Amino acid sequence: DDDDDDKDKDKDKDKNDGGGGGGRLKMYCENKFRWQDKSTCKDWCLEAKNCKEGASLRIQKCGSSSMQKWKKDGNVLRPACSSKLCVSNGELKKGSSSVDGLSSGGKFEIKKSGQCLTQLHHPKANELVEFRSCSRARASDTSQWIWK
Repeated sequence: DDDDDDKDKDKDKDKNDGGGGGGRLKMYCENKFRWQDKSTCKDWCLEAKNCKEGASLRIQKCGSSSMQKWKKDGNVLRPACSSKLCVSNGELKKGSSSVDGLSSGGKFEIKKSGQCLTQLHHPKANELVEFRSCSRARASDTSQWIWK
């Protein structure tokens, strides 16, 4: 178990890391987006099903689950639970598959091969998050993320 291996090397100093070596990735929202016709935004976070290779990535309400914790390792997005797994094509894979756009602060798009990490439309719990069309994600205001 790699939980604390990178804690002292975390150059991002993500807020609210809770000592787990990472932070939550929250889908960026403004009230004017009116997701699901609601006048206020709910906090939706990226969550891995578990800490194993092949685990799917889903959108879930932000909470206390350790599966919602992530760390930025250069251009590689890793679950905080493992320094051997990374985000790749909607699931966790072993290795160091890099992504573009990963920032330490502010809002950002996470991209791979010109596609954005998204679930494409106004979020609902348990929807699959994958690399998909950025233009469609932008049209539904679901292309951007922030560290929470």
